[in-house]
Amino acid sequence: MISRRTILQGAVAATSVPVVASVAWTLRQPETIPATPLDHPSLYKVLVDKRFATARAFGRDADSRGLPVQAFNGDITDVWFNDLYPKWRQGRAAIAGLTTHSVLFCLEQLARDARMRVIQRAEHRIPGHETLYSWVIA
Repeated sequence: MISRRTILQGAVAATSVPVVASVAWTLRQPETIPATPLDHPSLYKVLVDKRFATARAFGRDADSRGLPVQAFNGDITDVWFNDLYPKWRQGRAAIAGLTTHSVLFCLEQLARDARMRVIQRAEHRIPGHETLYSWVIA
């Protein structure tokens, strides 16, 4: 039986497709860049965990597209306190990144205070390495 909730969920999903598609990621071979951000001028910053070669390559690709990239070494605390927290107090600012699940989880929780959420997430399993996630928070 079709309920009002089902119709509303379908409508929300259908209207969010263009937003997600505009900041979508394309998967490449694990030896190269696993995910590439499309040009998206509304991204405030792209975050990459510099412990992983894949993430560093991802950051270089984002930088070549003119996106501001911030690299960190596994701990997102400094980025949060010195950059994201003050920025999100002023208003919403979309971010994207290629990080571990724990970093994504922290940012997802912190984004709630700014009334933002993860709008896109993809898992990238690289054999012999930690699973990384590409994501967009808006």
